[in-house]
Amino acid sequence: MGDSRIKDVSSLLSSFFDGEKLSRGERYSEFFSSWPAIVGERLAAHSRVADVDKGFLVVEAEHPGWIQLLQLRQSSILDAVVRRFPELGLRGIIFRLSGQGGALQSKPAASREECEKGKKAAEDATLAGEEELAAVEPSRAEDLGDPAFRALFASLRKTMRGKQ
Repeated sequence: MGDSRIKDVSSLLSSFFDGEKLSRGERYSEFFSSWPAIVGERLAAHSRVADVDKGFLVVEAEHPGWIQLLQLRQSSILDAVVRRFPELGLRGIIFRLSGQGGALQSKPAASREECEKGKKAAEDATLAGEEELAAVEPSRAEDLGDPAFRALFASLRKTMRGKQ
């Protein structure tokens, strides 16, 4: 048995695929592995890229709460992916719960404008919630129970008063 019959895996794969397909495969691999850099380690720990299908990035998350956090950043995530991987031709993101047999949890964004509208609505709701918390009378703060929560609430009230 001569050395000429022993080949490494890359040379075997190269013989089956042309250079363009290998290059595209490497680029897809790079894309899938870059998810933590795109969304951050915290979100990446609870989500993953499941597929790229017909111009949509399919993202799975382990809980609806993680999907909501991803949706709040949907526009910036899409922008980052399009900027780094323009060859994917992405035009939207689809979110779904992992282990749900592909059942979609949200519809894909039809446009960037809709993403921006959703982001603005979420920011407005957050501000309204913060204002509502800040409006609670200090005398009711004792009713909150947990001392750590009371301290957090006092800090929030102080911050909100500083913004007014």
